[in-house]
Amino acid sequence: PNIQDMVSTYYYLRNKVDTSKLKIGDEFFADMFFDEENYGFKLKYLGEETISTDFGKVKSLVFRPYVLAGRVFKEEESLTLWVSNDKNKIPLRVKADLAVGSLRADLEAFKGLKHPFKIVVD
Repeated sequence: PNIQDMVSTYYYLRNKVDTSKLKIGDEFFADMFFDEENYGFKLKYLGEETISTDFGKVKSLVFRPYVLAGRVFKEEESLTLWVSNDKNKIPLRVKADLAVGSLRADLEAFKGLKHPFKIVVD
């Protein structure tokens, strides 16, 4: 019961976690189904950071999803996720240290958001 796939795990945590009460080091758990197996998924809150994006500077919440070390990732703490610090909580950036190098992916476009997307104006 309550097992999620990768995408639904994100939506589940986005709606379950009250980000206004987060403290650095808080951890969240979910049962996840991936690659034909069940896993205990763990996500750790690292803090807030304002990052530069294609849209301007955006306040974000930084998380560390724990991953399986070995085939793809160097270590279980090889992945970092930046999520907008607003009601949308959209993924802005992902960085990963892989067994064969590294990866960075940034959000390039968005549409149809339910809430206003907040850009930091200096």
